[in-house]
Amino acid sequence: MVKTYELKNGVVANYMTILGFNVLVFEIDDWQYMISIDKRVSDKVTPEALLDIANSIDY
Repeated sequence: MVKTYELKNGVVANYMTILGFNVLVFEIDDWQYMISIDKRVSDKVTPEALLDIANSIDY
């Protein structure tokens, strides 16, 4: 299952599970970013936490 989120700059990010990892994927200026965590800690690191990290990246 893929969930879609919008970053503060309007970029669409996809949140999904790949090989035991929860991954947030987005593209900016032809660069693809993947922020991931082990699925076993997904109760502690929420999609919103990964969005906060993505939004903190200074482009």
